[in-house]
Amino acid sequence: MKKENDNTSSREAKNQADNTAQKFFVNNAGIKLVSVIIAVIVWAVIINIDDPYKTRSFNVEVETINESALNSVNKVYEIIEGSTAVVKVKGKKSVVDRLGASDIRATADLADLSAVNAVAIQPSLRKILSSDVFLECTQVLRVSLENRESKQVKVNVIASGEPAEGYTLGECTAKPNMVEVAGGESAVSQIASVRVFLNVNGATEDFTKKLVPVAYDEDGNKVESATLSFSNSIVRVFAQILEDKAVPVKVKIIGKPASGYEYVSTDCLPETVEIAGTSKRLSRISSVIIPIDISGMTTASSKLEQDIYISDYLPEGITPVSGFENVSIRITLEQVIKKNIDINTSSIGFSSLANGLKAEITDETDRATLLVSGRASVLNSINSTNINAYVNCNGLVEGVYTLPVIIKDLDESCAVIETSKLKVRIYKEGQQNPGVGSEEFPVAPVSTPPVAETPAPEEGSNVTGTEAPDIGGE
Repeated sequence: MKKENDNTSSREAKNQADNTAQKFFVNNAGIKLVSVIIAVIVWAVIINIDDPYKTRSFNVEVETINESALNSVNKVYEIIEGSTAVVKVKGKKSVVDRLGASDIRATADLADLSAVNAVAIQPSLRKILSSDVFLECTQVLRVSLENRESKQVKVNVIASGEPAEGYTLGECTAKPNMVEVAGGESAVSQIASVRVFLNVNGATEDFTKKLVPVAYDEDGNKVESATLSFSNSIVRVFAQILEDKAVPVKVKIIGKPASGYEYVSTDCLPETVEIAGTSKRLSRISSVIIPIDISGMTTASSKLEQDIYISDYLPEGITPVSGFENVSIRITLEQVIKKNIDINTSSIGFSSLANGLKAEITDETDRATLLVSGRASVLNSINSTNINAYVNCNGLVEGVYTLPVIIKDLDESCAVIETSKLKVRIYKEGQQNPGVGSEEFPVAPVSTPPVAETPAPEEGSNVTGTEAPDIGGE
């Protein structure tokens, strides 16, 4: 019974508390709303008192806009005053204090240049703020104007430093190799070259660098002007770093000289050159071959002496080392002449006689004559006392033959054009040497085929000695 009375009292107390809370929120609603509004106003006043307005000054780089307005009248400008400006910013302290110079932009519109080449500088914000601010700039930008000129100038790569030991700097290639330089006519007229500077110190392999072009005058002084601009602000330079190798130079003669002339020799200086390239490419090269066409040349031809650029005969990726860029070549030709050489028949020998046979010249003349063609210097050194002549008796048996005279060891540059033919009798060794027409060795009647006399070997096999040399060799 007591437990039930306690539960009833608890429920009554709870209901009473709920009714009290409901009356608190419902009764006096107007007073409560006014209190909230007053609280908001008080908060705003307090915030405004804590965040007052302030003014800050910023130094800002001035940007020029609408430069095309000057380009359209072929003018360029150079700033003489106002490249930087002081911009004042006024606003709430909490906003202004968070600003920096990079948040502010100052521009000068070149389309609005005055008659004295000045224009007001206009400040602005680069970002949106939570509160308005006010910007002020009282400065102006002043410029000088000049007619615009331009010209194409070659890019020169100036290398400095040395590659690592055992390596050589090869070709340095700039891309682009020419740039257009534009600017004020007074500055452009001074420009003689455009240079980029490449450091190769310690390099061991090919490399590429991006370099800034610089204009120079004829005296090697840098041309400086704010009006100058390059069609390419960056130039890419490729540098070859190569290994060295020494190889011989070989001259390959092509063709034949004019009729009546003969190739003699080639002189080349230096005989060995140094080339540079990658080890793989160098391994494929054992010499530098230079072909020279002598077709139709005489001793008066101007091309008998030439300076040859080695790079024209090197494969891709191979370059001559400095100091070995060219070689000097001299071709020697000589006039071909004809000369009659008289030989005493007593000095003419016999070759290729069969075993047990002997031979003798039975011709009525005591001299044989040969017409020889060849270089003048060679023929002038040949005479009857230093010539070795013989008759070829190969395969012949006993009998009388008419055989040509052959010169032994004739210089390969010479050729026998005509040769005497002599009567030669071949007989057995130990046989008495009867005269021609005797009973032992009669001459056959003319009307019948000769018995002892047989045709001589065909001319051309051993008659003319050696053939003329082929001039088309190295």
